[in-house]
Amino acid sequence: MIRRIAHAKVNLYLEITGRRPDGYHTLSTLFQTISLGDELTFAPAHELSLTCSEPTLSVDERNLVMRAARSLRELLQEERGARIHLEKNIPMGAGLGGGSSDAAGALKGLLQLWRRRIGGPALQRLALQLGADVPFFLEGGLCSATGIGEKLKSQKPLQKTWMVLVYPGFRVSTKEAYAKVKLPFVHIRKMPSPSALATLGLALSSDERGRGSSGRDGRGGEGTLFNRFESLIFPDHPEIPRLKQALLDAGASAALMSGSGSSVFGICRSRAQGEKVLAQVRDRYPHSWLVHTL
Repeated sequence: MIRRIAHAKVNLYLEITGRRPDGYHTLSTLFQTISLGDELTFAPAHELSLTCSEPTLSVDERNLVMRAARSLRELLQEERGARIHLEKNIPMGAGLGGGSSDAAGALKGLLQLWRRRIGGPALQRLALQLGADVPFFLEGGLCSATGIGEKLKSQKPLQKTWMVLVYPGFRVSTKEAYAKVKLPFVHIRKMPSPSALATLGLALSSDERGRGSSGRDGRGGEGTLFNRFESLIFPDHPEIPRLKQALLDAGASAALMSGSGSSVFGICRSRAQGEKVLAQVRDRYPHSWLVHTL
């Protein structure tokens, strides 16, 4: 039996830069994988099948894991199947990329189970057909991305950074979030430099908490955390900015919504600080985790 962890991601920066003629929005973002993850197991079988610990999640072609499995099997002209089980730990509709990560994990796990190989470019093309974020999850770590999220550039890894990740208990639809985008924006925020991110937990001191939407000066300068979706999502979901402020009040150096929401993460300078922040927010937000960058 093969076992793989499909890790969640957070966006340390996310700006929407335009819209293509086909309707897809272009963006500039920084993806970072974190220690929270779903678990995928693969066992030999004659046919493809999927079971899942989450009863509300479909296990047919609507599930990206099954779509990934069938697409890979067809590409490889593979006759063998697999019995796949998905243990869900990443909340859905939370801006953490769980479905896309599961799809990438399925591709990797099945290649290992079937003892097959496929060239990197071909695998990336297959991943992109499944979803714009899937190619990133084949890479992981810290990556900048442009286009619709598929044009990736690996960045120098961050030093291990602890975060308190909180899911407020409700989902935000990515489709509805993008429907709120009204281009062009007056000011396009700059991407933080890799050197600033390398010491992110130390660079954001306590006296800078709560300024702007980033935890720094709020003017979009170099090194600033930023997510364009905050200004679009917060008015309809006031619990998310309250959650963000709760993380800052509990001692997080900075806090930011991930993706199109609804989860928020707070940056901590150490594991000990993270444990203190987690203890303060968990009573109000039971779906909370102490995680770290990978």
